[in-house]
Amino acid sequence: MASKLKGKIIKILPSKVHAQIQILWKNTPLSVIVTKASCEEMGLREGDFLYVLVKGTDVMLAKSFSGKLSARNRVEGTVQHIVHGDVLSKVAFESQGDLLYAIITNMSLKEMDIGEGDKVTAIVKSTELILMKGEE
Repeated sequence: MASKLKGKIIKILPSKVHAQIQILWKNTPLSVIVTKASCEEMGLREGDFLYVLVKGTDVMLAKSFSGKLSARNRVEGTVQHIVHGDVLSKVAFESQGDLLYAIITNMSLKEMDIGEGDKVTAIVKSTELILMKGEE
């Protein structure tokens, strides 16, 4: 399960091999690392609107998070519902009017005592986000 967030490119920081794309999704800045070739092939430009895809298996959840972390992308949200599986659970949480998903182990869900209505922070590394251009 992937989340699809619409955002606007606010800055492109190119380098020899990669580019860091800074995107504003509603009120939240997101950082995405892509290859320079991908950036050029997609014709990415500052001001472009596009979609950021986030695979649920790439999302880490935290409760009462504070401190520094190397992962650039952090999104605050509220747990809406949980679908329990045999080993993994799908946690649906709302942030800025959008529904996002995290796939975490049942053990983590239990140890963290995550339930509906809880405030969580979703954390995703810049290299794990996927960019997709689409129709406006």
